[in-house]
Amino acid sequence: MAEMPALATEEDVVAILGRGLSEEEFARIDAILNKLSELFRKESGQLFTPGESTVRRKVNGEEVFLPQRPVAEVSSVVDARGRPVQFSWFGQWLLVPGVGSHELVTVTYKHGSEDIPPLVVQTIADAARQVLEVSPEAVSGITQVSQGGTNYTASATYATWAQGGSARLSPEDLKVARSFRPLMGNVWVGSV
Repeated sequence: MAEMPALATEEDVVAILGRGLSEEEFARIDAILNKLSELFRKESGQLFTPGESTVRRKVNGEEVFLPQRPVAEVSSVVDARGRPVQFSWFGQWLLVPGVGSHELVTVTYKHGSEDIPPLVVQTIADAARQVLEVSPEAVSGITQVSQGGTNYTASATYATWAQGGSARLSPEDLKVARSFRPLMGNVWVGSV
């Protein structure tokens, strides 16, 4: 499987940093952006960039929900025996008339967009900035540092996600990712 493109670019990170990247930062930025992008995709359940998926989904009330958005094209819908199923498509939903709510269908569809949501780009770029700017003490694994002199005392406590300096999403970044998870209501099938 080919590696997915990063959800932010070096230029996005430079815009957040407000300065150019150092030679060391430039050498690391692609790996950082790729890791953060994959973590964000995993947490959000969305790919964001164009792709194609084949999913097996349960039918509810002759409807099937497709999780990746936006849906760009539905190329095939087949039943459990591999027979083509008639369908109509609207947004994230397929209507599969005559297919019972106990049945499963396999759907192949294209999804995503060249335009990644700005909040996703900004979150990934800012998370990369945080990795690049993690204090050397936190990178070494120190959780707290104190310095003192005759006229001053300074102390710092580093966030647990910053320790070690690896590319990780902060708790706030995880909340943003979760906000992109596909939500759907329940479909109740019954007779009146």
